[in-house]
Amino acid sequence: MSVVGTGTIDNPFATVGHIVHGDAHVGRLNLITVLRQRVLLPESGAGATAIVGPPRIGKSSLAYHVFMRSDAKALQPRLLPVWINLRIQPNAERLFRKFVAELWSQLQDHPDADIDEPLGRRHDRVRVAQDGIELQDAVQDFLKILRRRGWRVLLILDEFDAAREVFKPFPGTFQALRELAYNPEWSIGLVTTSRRELRDIVNRADPVESTFPGIFRQVQVTCFDEAELSALTRRASCLMAGADDTSLVERLVELTGGHPYLASMALERLCGQGASAPVSDAEWVAAVTACRVDFHRYYRDLEDLLRADGRLQALLEVLLGPQITVTSDDAERLLHQGLIRAAGETFQPFSRQFGEYLMLVGRHSDHWQSWIEVESGLRELLETTLSRALGADWPAELCRVRPKLADMLSRCAQMRDREQHTFGQRASTRLLDFTYPRDLYDIVAARWDLFGSVFGHDKRYWNDRFELLAKVRNPMAHNRMLMVTPTERNLFQSYCMEILDMLTALENRTAEPVDPASGSVGTG
Repeated sequence: MSVVGTGTIDNPFATVGHIVHGDAHVGRLNLITVLRQRVLLPESGAGATAIVGPPRIGKSSLAYHVFMRSDAKALQPRLLPVWINLRIQPNAERLFRKFVAELWSQLQDHPDADIDEPLGRRHDRVRVAQDGIELQDAVQDFLKILRRRGWRVLLILDEFDAAREVFKPFPGTFQALRELAYNPEWSIGLVTTSRRELRDIVNRADPVESTFPGIFRQVQVTCFDEAELSALTRRASCLMAGADDTSLVERLVELTGGHPYLASMALERLCGQGASAPVSDAEWVAAVTACRVDFHRYYRDLEDLLRADGRLQALLEVLLGPQITVTSDDAERLLHQGLIRAAGETFQPFSRQFGEYLMLVGRHSDHWQSWIEVESGLRELLETTLSRALGADWPAELCRVRPKLADMLSRCAQMRDREQHTFGQRASTRLLDFTYPRDLYDIVAARWDLFGSVFGHDKRYWNDRFELLAKVRNPMAHNRMLMVTPTERNLFQSYCMEILDMLTALENRTAEPVDPASGSVGTG
């Protein structure tokens, strides 16, 4: 275990959530190569580049690690990199003035700077410019002379999502930035980091400026793979048993899906509580428990972002179904963004725990209309009927009299318990919330004596319907709608409406008593 000072455990993840660079930065080798080739190496000028990814995935760390350290100036000795957090800029005018002020400050500190009267005069023009047009001309003039003298200017705009608000009152700002990056007379390097794609940002702020994203190459940042997670864990010598970190990496994959921020948070808790290699089950559980609130806060932040962008609905449909509005293009986009993973012919969330969180969100969503209403109504009907007929502990009694249902009910109980352990009060306590269409029918068929008068017809009639519902619902849930014919889709909607009509009719008979002899609802 590494020790710093007296009795102080070295926790390399103590600053989790901050920008990571230098020796602390791990992975992203392919992306680093792309950024260097795109921005730092071309002699003719840097290419505009957008670094995009979910919150806290490491976008700012990647940009800082590549462009703001001495390594960048080793490739380009006359590089002038300027880092500006757009979120804290009050307006576009302030952004351009700060940009030039930062360049001027670096020139004054640079040992090879050739500051003279012509350069100073152009700098003064920027300082005294009275309006936007005059300011833009002055900035371009200042950058032009820097370019002629061999300086390479690089502007990194962190938190570029804020452009949706900062630039909105100032039409033409996107075009002004585009001109700075595009015109070979000054041709600065322009790099942005954002949670949203540039097109979405521009459309929200100034739809007329649709040409702005066209000059950028998008670099997508996603979760770590296992090799990168392994490199991350090796930063904590106290957690390593020789070179074998397989068990810890597997646990991190299961918990976080390789999300650098979430994985670093778990490692920070392990180091902070004095865990050592090999990490015991008790130490792991304690660390995961300590992270729970922060993990849930991150999921809520991600949910809010996706909801605001209109992506949450598509994500829920791709992962949970049924797919009413989502398209294959939506699924490909979510895959590219790292929010989902391909698993054979289906998709999974980037981590199991995030998937469980989405199940909570989806359960309370008012989308999917007919199917959600059917599923909810059937679960309510079954639980009410079984409770009345078999008592409060109806699952145990149902397993006793119908042993074939035991495995299915046990699976549902395990899913319920895991959700409660993970999400506490937000989790559902209802066993039937974890059933699938076929599970619901199996219960109905097993106790037809209770449900026959409600459903009517016979078990074969409803077996055929639930087979179709399950057949269509599964492809809807797993992005395989090409397997479903138009006829099957129409039947799916028809059967949903039939069940909803049955449930509505049952509600209209609520005044009728429960048959004490059979326990069935109403008289049929």
